[in-house]
Amino acid sequence: MEPAPRGPRLMALADFQRAIVALAASPELCARVRAGDDAEGLRGYTLTERERMRLRDAAGQRGMTVNAMLYRSNRLAPLASQLRYTCFLLGTAMRGLASAYWAQNPVVERNAPTEVRRFAAFVRGRIAAGEVEDPLVGEVLEWEMEGFELALLAPRRTMDALGGAAERARADAPLRTHPLVGVARFSREPGAVLGALAAKRPLPYDDLLEGVFHLVMDARTEPRSLRMVPAATAAAFRALRAGRLLSRLEAEDLVDRGLVIAAE
Repeated sequence: MEPAPRGPRLMALADFQRAIVALAASPELCARVRAGDDAEGLRGYTLTERERMRLRDAAGQRGMTVNAMLYRSNRLAPLASQLRYTCFLLGTAMRGLASAYWAQNPVVERNAPTEVRRFAAFVRGRIAAGEVEDPLVGEVLEWEMEGFELALLAPRRTMDALGGAAERARADAPLRTHPLVGVARFSREPGAVLGALAAKRPLPYDDLLEGVFHLVMDARTEPRSLRMVPAATAAAFRALRAGRLLSRLEAEDLVDRGLVIAAE
């Protein structure tokens, strides 16, 4: 006699395992499951009544608290190291944001760059929804993400791979942004903002000079160089990065500033 098909049971087992991970990711869900109020929190999981009882039992064990602490610590580490200023500015709100993020994304992403990008996208969504009020949080997030993406590249190897593409850049030929250059926008004087962050000074920064500042981060040098550029230059750089066509004047400006390479 052939054994019964195992497909549906294996799928249910996978849901049970995902639910266990979700308990570790969300103390709020863990509390609801422990109290038996789990109908909404476990929606979407295919579970037997026995598995639901086992989840309630697991949620009430003292070891679940330790498990949750380890889970949160392991997932927080890459975010705190790569987006440390963003996390600092979020302050006490970071706890709630992280919990919401982990509840929405309970599966641990072993690829650190993917996890950092995914969390950054999550925070951008909360900023767009008006749940993070100070605009500097979003600006510092974009600043750190520019630096993060540049850090993933090996400057010397990247320069070798580019060959003479930078020298061949011409305003009347196809161009692309230099991969070792990033641009960030600040609503307060960047040097003062970065200095305040380095000193671990919390928000608000109302005493800092207001305006519209565009800062170029250049990873072609070690350490990276920083310099201000006009708004028009920053806009042209972002437009080219997004794949939009530039005017001849915009292209000449980017070539003269060394922010682009020949697109070959």
